[in-house]
Amino acid sequence: MKLDKQLFEKIAEEAAKSPRLRMHFDLRDSEMENGQRMLNVVLPGTRTPIHCHSNTSEVVVCIYGSVLERFYDKDGNETERVLMTAGSDTPGVWIEAGRYHSLEATDEMGVIFEAKAHRYDPQKTEEFL
Repeated sequence: MKLDKQLFEKIAEEAAKSPRLRMHFDLRDSEMENGQRMLNVVLPGTRTPIHCHSNTSEVVVCIYGSVLERFYDKDGNETERVLMTAGSDTPGVWIEAGRYHSLEATDEMGVIFEAKAHRYDPQKTEEFL
């Protein structure tokens, strides 16, 4: 399977129907795999809540367009922002476990590759600020 603009636009059609204006595409071999690998297509208007992953780091690489990653202290004050642009000097970030962050779309469609250890568990995977 090619990870190309045609696939990104197909996922974007689904993202446009979602109130969150984003849609993931699972890249794991099965749901039983102990980890997360996915594409996430984000459209203008997308912003994730401030959160952290207490039990894993996260790798985020922008492979199409651009997205903004914001970092926060434990009180919700922004401490850093990184504009990730595909093909640029800074296409991605490594987010250590326990670091609060949020992801925001720019004024164009962005596509990111995300990887984390462990399967998603809504009870303990994310902690929201």
